[in-house]
Amino acid sequence: MASLIGPGDLANALSELPVRVARLEVTYAAVSLPDYPGGPRPSSVLRLTGAGQVGLGENVAFSPLEHEQFAGYASAWLASVDRNAVLRVGSALGREGTFYERAALEAALIDLALRQAGLSLNDLTGKREARLRFVVSFAASQDPLRVAQRVRDEGFEGDLKVDVDPSWDAETLRAVAREPGIAIFDFKGKGVLDSARQLAELSQGSLLEDPPQGFEERATPAQLARVSRDASLVDRVAVARAVSRGESANLKAPRMGGPLELLRALDSVFEERGRAGRHRPETNLLASVYLGGMFEVGVGRSQARQLAALYCADGPNDLAPNIAREHGPSARRANSPVSVRLDEVGFGTR
Repeated sequence: MASLIGPGDLANALSELPVRVARLEVTYAAVSLPDYPGGPRPSSVLRLTGAGQVGLGENVAFSPLEHEQFAGYASAWLASVDRNAVLRVGSALGREGTFYERAALEAALIDLALRQAGLSLNDLTGKREARLRFVVSFAASQDPLRVAQRVRDEGFEGDLKVDVDPSWDAETLRAVAREPGIAIFDFKGKGVLDSARQLAELSQGSLLEDPPQGFEERATPAQLARVSRDASLVDRVAVARAVSRGESANLKAPRMGGPLELLRALDSVFEERGRAGRHRPETNLLASVYLGGMFEVGVGRSQARQLAALYCADGPNDLAPNIAREHGPSARRANSPVSVRLDEVGFGTR
C-alpha cells in the first residue's frame, strides 16, 4: 500500500475483519506505579483464544470491584455468541458493558482478528513504523519543580505534562510558568479560577487541559486557542464539538468505548480541519490532537502508542513508558520521540 489511509477507513477495515472466539480468560493483577494514587493500580488482561491464536485487551477500570464485574461481563458475552462462529469485529459486541469493558473486549477482538488473518497495521495502512512524540506526566504536587527535576535526573529530556495543584500560591505559579518544557497544564476541571487565569497569562504556549468552569468567559483569544479537552470527550460527537470550537483534544480509547470510536473521532478531527481550512481560514484550527494514557500496565499502552504513532505522531501524547515501580529510574531513560513498529502481526506489541 503506497499511502497511509485515514483513521475512518482504518476503523472500517478493522470492523469488517472476521474473527472466531472459542474461549476467554481474564487475569487480574495489582501493580505498583509511580504517581498512581491510593495504592497499587488494579488491572485486568482479557485473553481471547480462537483458531490457534490469542488476542489481548486491557481493562483500565479503577476499582477491584469493577475488575471483578468485568470477568462476569466477558463470560456473559462469550456465552451469548456461538463458539467458533465467524463474527465481525465491528458487530461482535452487543450493547452491554461499561465503556472500559467494551474497550478491552474490542481491542482483544481486533488483536485476535488481525492475528487470525496474519495481518499487521502496516498491511492495512502502508505504514511500517512511525516516530512517536510523548510527554511524561506527573500528579499534582505542592512542589512541582522538585518533581520535574526528579524526572530530569532520571534521564528524561522531553516535554512534561503537569497536573495543576489548586494549592499553588502566586510564587509557585510564577515559577512553574517559567519552567521550560511543560507542554500541558492539566487542571482536571478543578482549581481556583483566578489562579488558572494567572497561570494561563504567565505561561507561554502550554496547552491548558480541562480548565475550571468559567475560564473561557474572560480568556483572551490566545488563551482560548490553548484550551484542550479530555474528560468530556467520550465519543466522536463530543470530539467534533470541541474541534469546531478550535480546541485541542486528548483522546483515550477506554473512555470512548474502544479503538474504533477513537479512530472515527480522529476522522472527524481531520474533516473539521479540512472544512476550516477551506471555508474559514480565519478560524483557529485545532492546535493539537493527541492520545492519552489511563495508567495502562500492559498491552493497552502499546496499542494506544500504535494508534498515536499512526495519526498523532507529533502531538504531546501522554503515552510515556509506564513501567512498574520495581523497574526503578531506568524507566524514565526512554526519550521522545521513539520509533513504533507497525509491521508486527496483531494489535499492540508483546
